[in-house]
Amino acid sequence: MVVVALLVALVATCSTWWFSHAVTRTWLYPLWSGFLVGIMMGKPLEGMMIAAAINLPYVGFITAGGSMPGNPMFAGPVGTALALVSGLDIHTATTVGVILGSVAILTWNAYMTINSFWVHLADKYASQGNLKMIRVLNYVPSFFVSLALNGIPAFLIVMYGSSFGAWLQQFPQIIIDAFGVVGALMPALGIGMLLNYLGKKKLIPFFFAGFFLTVYFGLDTMAIAIIAAIIGIILYQFRDTKVKEAA
Repeated sequence: MVVVALLVALVATCSTWWFSHAVTRTWLYPLWSGFLVGIMMGKPLEGMMIAAAINLPYVGFITAGGSMPGNPMFAGPVGTALALVSGLDIHTATTVGVILGSVAILTWNAYMTINSFWVHLADKYASQGNLKMIRVLNYVPSFFVSLALNGIPAFLIVMYGSSFGAWLQQFPQIIIDAFGVVGALMPALGIGMLLNYLGKKKLIPFFFAGFFLTVYFGLDTMAIAIIAAIIGIILYQFRDTKVKEAA
């Protein structure tokens, strides 16, 4: 269990560490970091399902000017780990994950604030022409800051979080039901935020077409994606032909 906890802590650390985001931005999203946590804990399918549910409220997530409405980099791995060790259902796990993400805005602010000190030290070494120390200050301290703020909580949850589910079940049933209802509504919030960006006259018909294909024809996501790709290719070829004719 200690090895598993260490691996989960590493995933949680890398989800916030800036260098991981330089490699791939997928670390930002719970769908990826939570899925990795599921693999580390030997429950990849359950981890992926919980991570996908936690990710949905963050579908329309955007950091405008550094403003953080939530911290999906913490909610993904830590929320998934907590759900797996304590046996939470998907709806409750979604609610708990979003709550963790909201509270963890404080850890994000702390992460950015502490890392600002390394910038000033790097300026000092830059004036001396010491490129090696500049590189060290860019990579090493920020990793350990993320380890302290994200990795250690994830480690403790894997080691000692199994009692959280039993503790939650001691709540009155109305509170537990409220968690389930809120968790079921959270994905709608994420979809609504996404539609706020995609709400253009040319795009809305395609959104509703996909919705009705799912609801009334029972098609899965892969089938709709293939249909959408075919329609996109046809529209592109038609537009390309019109452009050539106009030219």
